[in-house]
Amino acid sequence: MDKIDINDVLKEMEDYLETASRVPLMSKVLVDGDYLLELIDKIHAIMPEEMKQAKQVLEQSDKLLESIESQGKKMLEDAKLQAGRMITETEIVQHAKAEAERILQQASEQANALVAQANEGALETTNAAKNYVDSILYQVEVNLDKITSSVKKTRDDWQKSNDEAK
Repeated sequence: MDKIDINDVLKEMEDYLETASRVPLMSKVLVDGDYLLELIDKIHAIMPEEMKQAKQVLEQSDKLLESIESQGKKMLEDAKLQAGRMITETEIVQHAKAEAERILQQASEQANALVAQANEGALETTNAAKNYVDSILYQVEVNLDKITSSVKKTRDDWQKSNDEAK
């Protein structure tokens, strides 16, 4: 089964409303309530999937961050081990200390840069997912408001014409 995108369902709803039969002399349209409810049910079915996808993206970002932190710690441990092995003689000790400090600093900078990059990517992904969900919910809200307003006005007009006919 092809994956249904919420934008496709909203476009289908919009197309349906644009092509629906018009009530003569009014700016109203006749709609099939069951069909619109079916489209709304599709939207409800799609939303949890998109939320699940956003959650998966966040989980993947967390795993990447953990991996980067682990690699940074490993690099620091490796640098410490290497520095320990280099300590044998006084002249070599001075050189080893300087080299170990350089390696530790470099590893720390690389680890910090990778963590910062992962955090930035995770934040961007989180914000994009939140913005996407908010925009979808806003589109649904606007469409539902339009539908509700149209149905209410059609009902009011129908009741008014019924009252006038009496």
